[in-house]
Amino acid sequence: MRSLLFAVLGAAGSGRAALISSWVEESSRVLVHVDEREYAIEAGIPAGQIVPWKWVNDRIGIGGEIPVGAELFFLSNGRESPVDFLEGLEHWLRGKPVDLGRILTVMNCSLLAANEKLKSWYDACIHFSDAVLLGSRHDVTNLWIKNLQKSYKDRSYPCHFRFIKKNRIDNPGEILYPEARRISLVFEDEEDRYDEEGNYMEEEYFQRDEAGRRVKWVPDIVNFLP
Repeated sequence: MRSLLFAVLGAAGSGRAALISSWVEESSRVLVHVDEREYAIEAGIPAGQIVPWKWVNDRIGIGGEIPVGAELFFLSNGRESPVDFLEGLEHWLRGKPVDLGRILTVMNCSLLAANEKLKSWYDACIHFSDAVLLGSRHDVTNLWIKNLQKSYKDRSYPCHFRFIKKNRIDNPGEILYPEARRISLVFEDEEDRYDEEGNYMEEEYFQRDEAGRRVKWVPDIVNFLP
């Protein structure tokens, strides 16, 4: 039996672990970066269901057993590049009995509203996401939220947008339904990654120049965190 994985992106302090704690069942496992394990426990995720991960020679390394047929919630490191994480995740998934359910972004609206330069960081997250969960809205206006959603709607982003209320979302089953609604095709089957003219579509966020630097720049989230 194959496991079903949900990747959860977002900045440190966005409340991702608290949100996920309401979804965790007995067979679930939550994969958390080793530096964020204690935060996950404090947010209510049982320690016995947490599986630590870290980078090992630029590859994702898992520090625990994952039961067969589990529901997995894989949290990116909230202080690192979501692009690095997703590229690592794409490699980690190869050949494993794990299917990608959905990629979710938990947005800290207050952090973004106070730092407009972070827009390109969240753009990167949302490029890969099937759903965007809007949290930390206590000091942003309804107009700001409306304009934010419109900015993605105007660019034909297919992902869902939903509100987090008291570390919960309405109808989580809809958000966790394993149907792709993302722009990126990097997690699709190889035969589905060609355009109408038969050209193979490389993932733009994964491309690098001759010096090894990413062609599409994403800011360092650490520069904007408290």
